[in-house]
Amino acid sequence: MRLIEQVRVICNRLAPLGWRDLLMQHGLDITATDLERELIKELPSINRRVPGFEDFAIEGRRGIQAGNPARSLLFHALACCNVTTVAGRLLQGFPTLAEIDVVENYIYGVQAPSVRELRARAGRQPLAIVVFANEYRPAPETVHRKHADMCFSRTGVARVGTAQPKYDASKRGFIPFVEGEPNSFRVLPARYSAYVAVQSRGNQDAFGPMRSQQGDSGLNFWVPLHKLFAGDECIRGLDLQVNFDTHHVNEKLRRIHLVLKNAGWGQPDINNPPFIFTEGIAELATNLNFGAGLLLPVVHPNLVEAATYKGKPLTYKVQPTDDVLSSSIMIPAMGEGGQYRSAPEYVHARHRVLANGQIQNLNDLPNVVETVKKGGYDALHYIDFTGDGWVEALCPQLAVDIPRNIPAYSLVTAPDFFPNCDQGELLDWTQQSVPSAIRQGLWRIPPESLSDDRIAANIQIQGANFRAEDKTVTAIISLPLHRPEVRQTSLNVRPTMRHTHLPDGAAGFFAPGWDVSIDRSGNVEHLAAYGLGSPFPEDSKLCAALSTFWPAVAPDTARTYVPKLDWPTVSPLTDEEIGQSGNLPWDGIQGPKVVSNNGKVVIEYADYDHTDYVENTLNNKFSLSLTGKVDVSEYQARVLAMANVYRMFNATTRQQKANIGVLSFRAITIADAELQQAQTQTRTTLQGKIYRFEVYLRNGKQPKLLPGNPRKSTLEVDEVTTLYISPINVLVKQRNGTWVSRRV
Repeated sequence: MRLIEQVRVICNRLAPLGWRDLLMQHGLDITATDLERELIKELPSINRRVPGFEDFAIEGRRGIQAGNPARSLLFHALACCNVTTVAGRLLQGFPTLAEIDVVENYIYGVQAPSVRELRARAGRQPLAIVVFANEYRPAPETVHRKHADMCFSRTGVARVGTAQPKYDASKRGFIPFVEGEPNSFRVLPARYSAYVAVQSRGNQDAFGPMRSQQGDSGLNFWVPLHKLFAGDECIRGLDLQVNFDTHHVNEKLRRIHLVLKNAGWGQPDINNPPFIFTEGIAELATNLNFGAGLLLPVVHPNLVEAATYKGKPLTYKVQPTDDVLSSSIMIPAMGEGGQYRSAPEYVHARHRVLANGQIQNLNDLPNVVETVKKGGYDALHYIDFTGDGWVEALCPQLAVDIPRNIPAYSLVTAPDFFPNCDQGELLDWTQQSVPSAIRQGLWRIPPESLSDDRIAANIQIQGANFRAEDKTVTAIISLPLHRPEVRQTSLNVRPTMRHTHLPDGAAGFFAPGWDVSIDRSGNVEHLAAYGLGSPFPEDSKLCAALSTFWPAVAPDTARTYVPKLDWPTVSPLTDEEIGQSGNLPWDGIQGPKVVSNNGKVVIEYADYDHTDYVENTLNNKFSLSLTGKVDVSEYQARVLAMANVYRMFNATTRQQKANIGVLSFRAITIADAELQQAQTQTRTTLQGKIYRFEVYLRNGKQPKLLPGNPRKSTLEVDEVTTLYISPINVLVKQRNGTWVSRRV
């Protein structure tokens, strides 16, 4: 069936669901008898006041603009996540991914170029068949921020889960939640497409990249020119086959044993699964509604599982060591500054396998850290199903004309507990909006996104066609069509509320990071998934408890444990999110609570060294049902609120901040009775977003393990201060004192 007939089928399905009425407001009739002519005619009365069309490119004047999705009104309507209503009513149905894909193909096929024309368009620059992860985004989230547009990266980020994927057609994206199952996680895929692409130097006036880095003008970027798809309508004179292929690897256990020479395993065993495995990580989707090029992580009953080898539990010998962080084995990094990870930084070591095969849980011992340091036992290995690899496109009909084939770098990573907060959004806000006095002491490391890194993909993956000199693989770019004269549309549109699989939604590499680490092969730095914790919940615990140090947009659990002297709370989780109230702590760990108040304030905490995220993962205790509701504005508001608490106590250094413990934190409304009393006493009315804090100052006393339960510890404090924090004013009360109003 010709593409125009496929488009007609789509239009006929959607028309009675409100789409004909919606598009008729712009003068486009998707039920026209001559649909081909209707789609290419000029539309003089496009109404950008219609909800969802505020950021449609002003230069867009047709239903279909050849070669340009952003200037094609029909494509924008189908692909934009903000097009959801007609005349104030929710549309009765939405397009599938496959249907959007068909319309996109038609945009590139309506005036199909020849290979010679593509070469001419490239201007004698190198051409290749390149795979990109891609999304259609609202204007504020694009490279140029002028209108809604396609965004491309040669790196895609998919996320593991325990349930099948769910495409929310109204959001035009995938969501991680499983209705009625708060402790389940849906896998989150990444969408890839193949393009004929041209190699060009970084150019902000042409294609980007997003958040240009110093030196980008001297780096080569692959820029999409023309989308490739099967059939004879893509490249004039050719009947194409476009087949995707993918390969992923997890070699965490192999890497551990390459570094820990006395851990009990070596060649040739460590070349076999589960030391290194390629199956069960990710596969290309076969669901026709998803279209071509969708990479799906494989669903597993649990996010981690005990490793087995030759029919027996797989263990390793824990040697005496001082290289531990909390109760995790720490494998030292290489290189100046300790940034290169040839093996997982942290390894789980708290489940000892006895001679009779029984497993002893070392978390139940008072001296778990000393036991791990002493070593001399066999610890059970665990595997997760993360990994890295590639997605490539094979097109035999272009093998002679365009022989170079460049795959996308594919990451299959840990779950995102803040799916509606992107790393890139946090970075923009930090750089552009946060006052310098706050910003300087806010992050231990600037919150870079993966798209801001300029480093090669994992060149050590066997069979990968990655090059050491190719350092722009994670950058995000646009089509080479926007120029400075492109006019600005409205940026007052709703943000996306869906998983993003582009790398500005992932954390950059830090030490090692949340989504990826770095290694070095010879003198070449490169990305690698094997440097992350084994299994990944080891990283989740240490990243979060070190209060966004890395800093990923990750749960900050510094207030879940006794405050550490160098790790202050940065973006506090609410009482509900850490289980102080309700029963859905994000990590299965109940937050602090006051257990005695007879003249003394004694707080009971989960003991950090005895907390085991691997154990909680095995018991399905993790949940994103609450943190998943937090959008970027809420996340940012929490960061500022916490910063204002520190200002009230004149705490400027990390040590001074870490001396302040957060006992309670929650958002409140103006109807809160205690707030009304405080406002009456101080004759001050708080406005804007208001949070209630209970905090205390460390008095030098040390925590004590709870007798009979080493997983808990108690801390005696002198007094608790209550604060109501707003963007301008703060109301403060110490114990039974009176309320005092202060300016931030």
